[in-house]
Amino acid sequence: MANQKMSKAERIKRRKRKKRIKLFLFTVEVLFFSIAISILTIFLLPNSKAVFVKLFTKCPAGQSLLKTLYKEDYDTNVLDNSTNKDNIHTVDLGKGYTNIALFGIDPRLGEFEDSTHTDTIMIVNINNKTHDVKLVSVYRDTLLRMTTSNGNIDYEKANTAYFRNGAEGALNMLNSNLDLDITEYVLVNFEGLANIIDALGGIDINLTPDEQFYVNGYLTETRKITGMDAPDVLTSGENVHLSGLQATAYCRIRYVTFTDEAGNEYNNDYGRTARQRYVLNKLLQKAKSAGISELMNVADTLIKKNNVAGHKIISTNISWDKIVTLLTIAVDCNLSETFGFPYDVYTPEQGRAYYGYVIPMGLEQNVTRLHKQLFPSKTYVPSDLVTRINDYIIDETGIYPPDDN
Repeated sequence: MANQKMSKAERIKRRKRKKRIKLFLFTVEVLFFSIAISILTIFLLPNSKAVFVKLFTKCPAGQSLLKTLYKEDYDTNVLDNSTNKDNIHTVDLGKGYTNIALFGIDPRLGEFEDSTHTDTIMIVNINNKTHDVKLVSVYRDTLLRMTTSNGNIDYEKANTAYFRNGAEGALNMLNSNLDLDITEYVLVNFEGLANIIDALGGIDINLTPDEQFYVNGYLTETRKITGMDAPDVLTSGENVHLSGLQATAYCRIRYVTFTDEAGNEYNNDYGRTARQRYVLNKLLQKAKSAGISELMNVADTLIKKNNVAGHKIISTNISWDKIVTLLTIAVDCNLSETFGFPYDVYTPEQGRAYYGYVIPMGLEQNVTRLHKQLFPSKTYVPSDLVTRINDYIIDETGIYPPDDN
């Protein structure tokens, strides 16, 4: 009986062992099949690289790897710890949206954070649920309220807020005048933008003969400012390929009309900001179709090569953990709208008061329209501060909202 019991126990062990072996072989088979499918996907399916990037950035293992791989360099080279969010005035807009300021600076002497104006001011508006993104250019010459370096209140061009009080001053300018809640920003110079575009292999744009002429003109100065090199653009027409430096020079054009893909025409600085949004849209499309190696190249350029021997091209107060979280939104995002602010503006002619400024024709009305476009599900009533700023600008300039003229 004992031998029979042992024999039966042995048979049970053998059956269990066989099951484990079968399970192991099945697991190996599934793993091999998965790898094979992944390889076939990468080589045969359209947009396969983008699909792989989505899977990588959204899975916990991928996020953990990204956080580990770049955090130390990011915290050392890119992260701005000097900006105190407690010093930034914000309006409670509730949950549902993330708003980030994007500042572009135009340094002539190599300076990065001091003595510079933010000649590009954009608001990146993200719907956290739908991942729709809206991109707003705030015209740099807009007459708005800001705080001077000694704490006084002044009304000046929007691009001077950073010059006077750094990132905190620029964010306070946006929030106070537009009733927003922005506490995070990204600051980039010409060289930074050029490097980002180059890391993704350049972009293809529609280029008129007039724009081709001005790109080559701006390239002369942009080469000197950045220390980078790129040949003149030799062709115009549809899908002209531009390198990073060529695209950066294109973003600076404001002397010829820009026509967007919907047929709308923009001139002067309004055309310049429209070109910038056009380039960022092309850049986003390129990034969304990029593979892991290309995105790692961008990360290496902006994080590991940034601030080498004091050579800085980008700065932000957004933590690396949040950047990784935003990546999961970026791979799915849809740039649904791009536009300029203010909507209704008056630009005085030469010889008139406030020549060279962009004067909002009724700040209250413009801000109300902005909130309706950025936050369509929310009810907005202008704050007392926006009303006071609105009244001051009208009294100071004599420029009224369109309906009041």
